Amino acid sequence: MAPPTVLPAADRHLLERFSYGITPSLADEVRSAGSARAWFDRQLRGEVAEDGLVAAIPTWFPGLNNPPPTAALLAGGGARSAYQSDTEVIARTLARRLLSKRQVYERMVDWASNLLYVPAVSGRPFPWRSDFDENVIRPRALGSYRALLQAATVHPAMVVYLNGDQNARGAVNENHARELLELHTVGRRAYRESDVKQLTRLLTGFTIDDRTTLYTCGYDPARHQTGTVRILGFTHRNADRDGRAAVRAFLDYAALHPATARRVATRLCQRFVADEPDPALVRHVAAAYLAARSDLPSTLRALVRHPAFAASAGGLTRLPGDDVVRSARALGLRPLGAGTGSLVHRLVSYAEDMGQVSYRWPAPDGWPERSRTYLGPARMLRGWQAHYELTTVSSASGQAAVAPEPFTQLPDRWPVTLRALVEQQTVLLLGRHASARLVDAVADVLGLRPGHLFTGPGQVDQRVYRLVRGTVLNDPSGVRR
Repeated sequence: MAPPTVLPAADRHLLERFSYGITPSLADEVRSAGSARAWFDRQLRGEVAEDGLVAAIPTWFPGLNNPPPTAALLAGGGARSAYQSDTEVIARTLARRLLSKRQVYERMVDWASNLLYVPAVSGRPFPWRSDFDENVIRPRALGSYRALLQAATVHPAMVVYLNGDQNARGAVNENHARELLELHTVGRRAYRESDVKQLTRLLTGFTIDDRTTLYTCGYDPARHQTGTVRILGFTHRNADRDGRAAVRAFLDYAALHPATARRVATRLCQRFVADEPDPALVRHVAAAYLAARSDLPSTLRALVRHPAFAASAGGLTRLPGDDVVRSARALGLRPLGAGTGSLVHRLVSYAEDMGQVSYRWPAPDGWPERSRTYLGPARMLRGWQAHYELTTVSSASGQAAVAPEPFTQLPDRWPVTLRALVEQQTVLLLGRHASARLVDAVADVLGLRPGHLFTGPGQVDQRVYRLVRGTVLNDPSGVRR
């Protein structure tokens, strides 16, 4: 192949933060757009067409289309467990991140899912968990946070996960109200216990029937506790037996509360800028959020324009689940299905082995946003093993995937030195130049000198090919983004 070229540092930085890994095709998209900023704006506007393979991903998981009564019946009879359904939700998510051209959108789907968090760890939410992704998070991930909050708060997966169905007039359960304030809106320091109690009253009435075969969700006005509520400066007479209009009014208010703006801004800055973001940056992003009435694309544009974003290059750690997807993208792997032993299910297993896979955090606060949380010896060792194993995936490996033929990934002009081969592979797989340390590491693995001359592609046999590519992916600097 023709020697790939390296994008400017500023462009690479933006792509590292807002994609699941730089690939030659992604670099071409940026060049076609004129710059990474122009590419970013197109992504935010939704001006990106997906190919047919991405559209086909949901068809690989037909069981996720089962209505809740069917899902529960199959799980109860042992034909299709809740764990299988939840694992397929995760596998479908990783397949989309791997294949999608809408990389900023997939990044924001992940961010929103981790803030408005419902785990995929079986339990009561599982019959509704797939629908929560498909009909709450994904349609609104590049819309307004207000719309996200409105839809997520009353969805049955969230209601049942936070025990909202156990909250009724005369028998209140505070869990849903507390997490709505602490995790989804204003944060722990901005509310009082009286706010929790008042919001708990407002949220009475939502119902889930998962004790019969019906598995219905709804609202029972007879369970709603009426009476004026005062929450965080919000006041509502709450006089109607059906309190849902009052709930919507409060959620509109809460979404645009200054404390919610700070919390959303902090989470965005932690995900895309720094583990400990500059308070001035957080204030800037929160102000943009409020000015745009919680519009997330406008908020992201303000984040990227701030000098702190450019200054943060290389300061974050790639999450283990992201590392798995990045490696598969770098190697040009394209899954074709999701059967037993398929690539997409292997990706889930690798992420679990490395200690972090989307939706498997067991608590309602979502996975920790501080990226340094995920730096540890076990993560690194298991990641290195996964990288080497992914280089063995081929179109004939029985993993429902296609991989580029090796000859298409090698230089088109020979002879080349080992040093030049490592440079070419580093640009191809990581989107940047090879360091002298990486060249030496590959030479040590192969037992060759950096100046060793390969006279033709035939000398790069299967062993050399895989060791070079695996070692490049294992470069410790690749964990930084």
